[in-house]
Amino acid sequence: MMTESPNYRRLAEVSQLAGACLMGYFRRDLTVTAKEDESLVSEADLASEKVILDWIHREFPGEQILSEENTKDIKRIVGEYVWVVDPLDGTTNFVNGYPFFCTSIARCRVADSTHLVPIQGAVYDPVRKDFFYAELGEGAYWNGERLRLSRNRLLKDSFLVTGFYYNKGEDLARDIERFHHVAQVCQSIRRDGSAALDLAYVACGIYDLFWESGLSAWDVAAGTLLVKEAGAEVESLDQEGFHVEGRSIICGTKDSLHELLTLLKG
Repeated sequence: MMTESPNYRRLAEVSQLAGACLMGYFRRDLTVTAKEDESLVSEADLASEKVILDWIHREFPGEQILSEENTKDIKRIVGEYVWVVDPLDGTTNFVNGYPFFCTSIARCRVADSTHLVPIQGAVYDPVRKDFFYAELGEGAYWNGERLRLSRNRLLKDSFLVTGFYYNKGEDLARDIERFHHVAQVCQSIRRDGSAALDLAYVACGIYDLFWESGLSAWDVAAGTLLVKEAGAEVESLDQEGFHVEGRSIICGTKDSLHELLTLLKG
């Protein structure tokens, strides 16, 4: 049973601790500031991040951390480990009281290409107490139950999710045009505001497909491992081959993914 795995238990523990920290701030008066890219950071982000980073330093001393609100410079030594952390994915939702956000924690290995390859990943939704976990080669799990995608619907029958990040001007116009093209073909599209949780929902079969540009490694590192281990495919919108620092993603079941990719690039 994966729930008996030490890695599963440890990541479940720290995810739940960070999630409980977030819920202590949810729908309360918060100190919120805007970053250079116009995304938001709140005192809840920083408190949750401290919980996670303190745990990593204690449990895995010496391993590097790439975190949204803190460390961003890492030494890429092939074979060594880097933790990629988003202490609150969906900050805009959180500060407005909208209950769709999560923590995202991934342990990655530096590959020969110097890309980060997720080997363990956890996404935790503290509102619904949903814990998603994946381990490279060991499968993906939702509250301890194995995830195996079996549905492979055509695009016209598919339920999709996307995001626009904080785009403005031409980037926003491009995203809206893409949304318009896809919305005329698929069953329906949602825009939930948390890429990590969107990916978890693809892994458990709620959504058939997800795409978004302008993302960072901490948005997708854990979620893409979930999706792959559940049996879906992951590709880039803008380049050949996907990696977690590639800034764009499209994922889902094979046939509908390639139909969607053709439409988005058209």
